[in-house]
Amino acid sequence: MFSNENGLFGEAKQAKVLPNIITSLLWVLIFLVVGQGTGGILAYFTQKIIGKDPAVLLLNELICGFIFITLIVFARVKFREKRSISSIGLKKEGLIKKYLVGFGIGILMFSIVALLLSISGHTVVNSNPRGLSGIAALSGVLIVIPGWIIQSGTEEILSRGWLMNVLGARYNVAVGLIVSSSIFGLMHFANPNVNILAIINIVLIGLFFGMYVIKTNDLWGACGLHAAWNWTQGNVFGFEVSGQKVAAGSLLNLRLTGSEWFTGGSFGPEAGIAATIILCIGIVILYFSPWHKNLDAVRSLYNN
Repeated sequence: MFSNENGLFGEAKQAKVLPNIITSLLWVLIFLVVGQGTGGILAYFTQKIIGKDPAVLLLNELICGFIFITLIVFARVKFREKRSISSIGLKKEGLIKKYLVGFGIGILMFSIVALLLSISGHTVVNSNPRGLSGIAALSGVLIVIPGWIIQSGTEEILSRGWLMNVLGARYNVAVGLIVSSSIFGLMHFANPNVNILAIINIVLIGLFFGMYVIKTNDLWGACGLHAAWNWTQGNVFGFEVSGQKVAAGSLLNLRLTGSEWFTGGSFGPEAGIAATIILCIGIVILYFSPWHKNLDAVRSLYNN
């Protein structure tokens, strides 16, 4: 049976304080409310001076809306738990390579979702795009990447880097992975056009990202994977991202058509069976791939 003395769980055990599950969830709420509240105030003022370019506005929204959450989590880890920021999985060694590998996997995974939707006849070219597309959109598509890096990195730092590891250290790996993935799903409950399949799929995304962190003993790769998943979804293919319309333009401008249970409809592909299939396949592949000795950490979830 896997011991949570190892890896990032072992590092979390060195914290001066390890909150219980209720306290941890209250802290998640504090991180979100204070962080997004502060960011919302900043975004309100900065958007008045940055102009009306959709890509720049999206970049501003993503950075302001999430960066303060990261800073508050860092402050908690450093000053309350008395441990290093690197202990949540952000070690400097090989960070660029780890991030780029994760980014590549994220592009690949969502591209497979889009391919499945296309070959099954569930996408058409959007004849009335919301913004620029193709080469004309290239500058905007590239401009928003730092915003997705901050947004996705923040969600990974909060959900996997902090919540999963502190609960895994205090209780066991199963509690850390399952609770953090479930909270990650519920964090999207208020998104536009959400439905039960959307929440289930986002929980599956959380499980996949969490298993990736456990197997690699690192958070950088999951941050890259998450950023690429969102960027590819919204700015490469032109779909909604978790119910949000991305107005910064896209390289391709596809529109979902046909059965919403398969495509995800107005929430975007994350609410469709096509994404469910690819996520489940990804989880199975990750489960059986011997990338790291922490493979037993994941298998232990099913052997208890």
